[in-house]
Amino acid sequence: MSEELAQAFRRNFPLAVREERTVRAILSDPQNRVIEKREGGRLVGVSVVRKNAILLLCVEETHRKKGIGGELLERAERCIREQGFHKAVVGAGDDYLTPGVPTSRHYYDAVNERLYPGLDESASAFFEKRGYRHGWDCNCFDMRFPLSQAPCGGPKVGDILNGVQYRWAAPEERDEVCRCVSDAWPEFAQWYRDQKLYTGERSQRVLAAFDGEQAVGALLVGVETEGKDLGSVGCTAVRRAWRGKHIAATMVKAGTRAVKDAGMKEAFLGYTYSGLDHLYGLAGYKICTYYMMAEKEL
Repeated sequence: MSEELAQAFRRNFPLAVREERTVRAILSDPQNRVIEKREGGRLVGVSVVRKNAILLLCVEETHRKKGIGGELLERAERCIREQGFHKAVVGAGDDYLTPGVPTSRHYYDAVNERLYPGLDESASAFFEKRGYRHGWDCNCFDMRFPLSQAPCGGPKVGDILNGVQYRWAAPEERDEVCRCVSDAWPEFAQWYRDQKLYTGERSQRVLAAFDGEQAVGALLVGVETEGKDLGSVGCTAVRRAWRGKHIAATMVKAGTRAVKDAGMKEAFLGYTYSGLDHLYGLAGYKICTYYMMAEKEL
């Protein structure tokens, strides 16, 4: 079943960036409630619900505009109510296939935009018509950067700028990095605790900014964590007392250069929000997809 669902997800969300193993793991979770629509034994539409989150709702292109999507959504909402929840959210719950509903619509002002060709508002309009609203007080989006356009100059890993060194964090520096991240963005700290990020045992590493032995900034840098030839940066954090010194922008530029030097063709930044379109835009990233963070009181 998870293989069939994964194929449906890929067909109907061709622009989504999520590692294949992760997609299958999410769709095979025993907590999922799978709501199917079949014709002649063939899956033509499906909704996957976990707790109060609709992780997936899609209808095959040849079967759209026949009421199947509305039927699946109604059944998903009923499932959510039966579990005792009073609000439905679309996209991110315990995990996510996409953070929200992919759309070309932005709900607040944005900069550094280059949307995927063909992306439109049809999906977000579907949910809005049925009583859903964008639940964030900012935009949510993905960004991409074709690395063939990346400049060869700029900061790199190992550089010291204005007394701050930008380098890969060592295993013994994990606790110091986590203290830095907790000061900057406590909700990010969980993503920095894995010891393998500091030992080179994963395809993702921690790029940190150090003033002597004190970590003043941190960034996660990945190589093919979400797909072949695709690098990533994210979870940027700078100690509050060190903000305004261009540390975040320098880390992003150095991390992006490291991704390019590793042979990646594109760099990707997923599931981020207003304000960071400016920060990452300084390094060359452009918004490629917006998300309606859809929610509805049931």
